[in-house]
Amino acid sequence: MAQVITSVDSGSPAARAGLKPGDALLSVNGHEIRDVLDYRYYCESARLVLEFSRDGRVHTKKLRKEESEPLGLDFESYLMDKPRSCANRCLFCFIDQLPKGMRETLYFKDDDARLSFLQGNYITLTNLSAREQQRIMDLRISPINVSVQATDPEVRRQLLGNPRAGECYEIMRRFAEKRIHMDCQIVVCPGLNDGETLQKTMEDLALLYPQVSSVSVVPVGLTKHRDGLPALTPVDTAIAGEIIDRVECNEKLGVCFD
Repeated sequence: MAQVITSVDSGSPAARAGLKPGDALLSVNGHEIRDVLDYRYYCESARLVLEFSRDGRVHTKKLRKEESEPLGLDFESYLMDKPRSCANRCLFCFIDQLPKGMRETLYFKDDDARLSFLQGNYITLTNLSAREQQRIMDLRISPINVSVQATDPEVRRQLLGNPRAGECYEIMRRFAEKRIHMDCQIVVCPGLNDGETLQKTMEDLALLYPQVSSVSVVPVGLTKHRDGLPALTPVDTAIAGEIIDRVECNEKLGVCFD
């Protein structure tokens, strides 16, 4: 996949090597550059062999730089690929609860593992192919932020409206075995993933410590723009107290959750 260069930072290693806007980066040290993760990972080395095309001809350029020094190339898009959209129909989706008439970008539901690593977005893991999961483990893409909601497969499928939602904990377990660091979030929907379900979720996540080192537990956010959406119970004072009791540190878990 050719990645078209839109600009080259002045004085950068790429500029010193003679790369120009309009060139198309093909590979780094023999590795095809498919997106920003490949670019960031394979450009970390101090010695690089760049393959690029210019005016229909393929060129090869060797260069040296400081390890982890940015190469200095900019491309047509930040991800160097299309953003991955969400494949879920979450009962509590905040985007579904937005008023109409706002700017179009606010209605895009992203669920992109690359943005989780690069910008801290939370992802659900439901749209990761086996190849993409393997790449995260091979490249040690870490940390990533995971919207867990529940480790019980059936409860999570119900909450996310996706048959693949039940695979989450098994994917996380494989990531933990490869030392991928994960920070997690649970959106508590009373009557669905609170109570004993919440307790079991925290116990399961504690088993993945230290690769899972933090869990944020937040109440479901509901707006007045829920016409046609499933009825959900808001978190009141009593329910909030019960949730707090569940997530406080205790000897059984041996791990503190916030």
